[in-house]
Amino acid sequence: MISTTYISAESDKFTPAALLSLLQQCHQNNTGVGLTGMLIFGNGIFLQSIEGDDAVVDALIEKIKNDPRHKDFRLLSRETIHKRLFGNWSMGFERLTEQTLLDAPGLGNFVFKDFSPDYLSKNPTVVENLLQRHRSQHWDPLVREIDARERFIEELRRALAGARQQNEMAALLIESLIESAGTGSIGSDHLGLCRSVLATLRRD
Repeated sequence: MISTTYISAESDKFTPAALLSLLQQCHQNNTGVGLTGMLIFGNGIFLQSIEGDDAVVDALIEKIKNDPRHKDFRLLSRETIHKRLFGNWSMGFERLTEQTLLDAPGLGNFVFKDFSPDYLSKNPTVVENLLQRHRSQHWDPLVREIDARERFIEELRRALAGARQQNEMAALLIESLIESAGTGSIGSDHLGLCRSVLATLRRD
């Protein structure tokens, strides 16, 4: 099993609807082939970590590299892993903003404008810290002996992380509806996307 991380830039501006559609595609496709991972998007930049079977991950990375929606693709890492780092997510998602960076530890002087292929390809520690906040906990054998109260706290943390994922998807859906309503362009494809997102939110 491998974990691969890349960064790329959007070729054309991703609307909320386009971003939501991409996330839905990830959730639907990844579950069937055993992929998990995390996608961080902001400043027109994608930072994504994908983990799973070697051949499946490599094939997906090659597909992403040739996807016309991306440009300036850079492979940051490809390494063998023995446990999933993002086992909770078929594809976790964070929309990075100036505000979310205020709550992110260990980033030093990193600012929103630094979320770019040039900067991140030269600063692997920043990439690690950005992704670390979303990783599953893989406890040491001694830590597995924690008492019931600590286990309960961990369950609450996981529930909160899941709620944040739902909020991100719901926010994208609302933004895409407002955007389309303003131009009078809500059609059957958009309604289909709404139904798909609603089904995902209910299932989770």
